[in-house]
Amino acid sequence: MQIQFKLFTTLFILGLTFLVLVGCKKHIEKHGNSPNPKLVAAIKPGIHKHFHVERLLGSPSTTATFDREHWYYIDSNVQTFSFRKPKLLKRRVLIIEFDNNGVVANIRKINTTNQKEIDFVKRKTPTKGKELTFIQQAIGNIGKFRKPSQD
Repeated sequence: MQIQFKLFTTLFILGLTFLVLVGCKKHIEKHGNSPNPKLVAAIKPGIHKHFHVERLLGSPSTTATFDREHWYYIDSNVQTFSFRKPKLLKRRVLIIEFDNNGVVANIRKINTTNQKEIDFVKRKTPTKGKELTFIQQAIGNIGKFRKPSQD
């Protein structure tokens, strides 16, 4: 009986150690659409149209919000380790700009070395009124609702 307990305890500790070590492994995740550089080089400004680009590279990751004549192909590599904040290893953005006739006008590439960081505004817009807790809201509604009158 004593030998079985020691064996069970040893196996349990080894299994738990294995799970902890596997959980601490670094993971690199790839996101997005990374077009083949040879296919990108085949696209010529002034010659190719929307359908040529889509046939060669596939559909874009996104398009510009207001001007649909900008197509973005975005891919990134992100490293995650245990419970830490994910770390961006590499990001590449291919921007294909079209003119009003749907012909490629320009091709630009952006990566992690030449991208711009955007600082978000931390101000808050003041609003009138006061913030109520859940209990204040619940108690404040007591007696405000009546049964519908039966006419």
